[in-house]
Amino acid sequence: MTSLGKRLLLTFTVVPALFSIIYFLPYQHHLAFALLAVIVTAYGSKEIKNLIFKDGQRPLIPYWLTAMLPVSQYVEISFIPSFPLTEIVLAMLLLIAFTIEIKRGESHEFAYSIPQISKTTFMIAYPGIFSIFLIKLLQVAHPTEHLLLLFILVFGNDVFAYVFGMLLGKNNRNMFHVSPNKSLAGFIGGTCSAILLSIAYISLVPAMNSLYTTFNAIIFGLVISISSSAGDLIESTIKRGSDKKDSGTIILGRGGLLDSIDSLLASAPFFLLLVILS
Repeated sequence: MTSLGKRLLLTFTVVPALFSIIYFLPYQHHLAFALLAVIVTAYGSKEIKNLIFKDGQRPLIPYWLTAMLPVSQYVEISFIPSFPLTEIVLAMLLLIAFTIEIKRGESHEFAYSIPQISKTTFMIAYPGIFSIFLIKLLQVAHPTEHLLLLFILVFGNDVFAYVFGMLLGKNNRNMFHVSPNKSLAGFIGGTCSAILLSIAYISLVPAMNSLYTTFNAIIFGLVISISSSAGDLIESTIKRGSDKKDSGTIILGRGGLLDSIDSLLASAPFFLLLVILS
């Protein structure tokens, strides 16, 4: 199967399943989606661990503890909205990691403390902290419609950037050395497609056209396209630094889980900001 075929297969199987979870299971503040976010965070942290810890190295805390961040955010918005539970959990995870590093036995071992602490902090932050913003979207007005818009823009930008890049990007690639196959045609095509998708969605969905104007729709499409592309390039940088082609092998034609959600993770904070400001 060609790369395009694998990408289309993923788009027409996983994406509808995800949309079904969001649209048909909105109960208890979208509990089903929140559980999915927790699982994705835990597995994504495992992939990051495998990328940045090498030669028998291990993080200072188990990778799966990063899933406590989306869990705490869901508990916070559902039961104790005035209590900063997520910030406390984040601080505790960092302090536990730092405290464990204190227990090194020999003086010469502390030469590795800064790299060890830095890598563990990064594992907590990505995807842990970024996943928090997906859960925060569950407390905005019309969360179902907003989640669907975010996913449509992220996946739409990805698919159309790939298509336009494949059709028109042969002579304008190598925009970024970290990902030489990225092309100007792909970026422009993805951005224009995201803007059109945003305008169409906001115009056609009653809950959204009562909140946003066409100008808002254009800003949504533009910002999410740029942040999606940035997320993809950040993931490429991490893989380059780890001398790995993919973050894993779990997804057909896409590599690891992070290879498929990097754009989503990077876009979620900006999307939430736009929702708040619009």
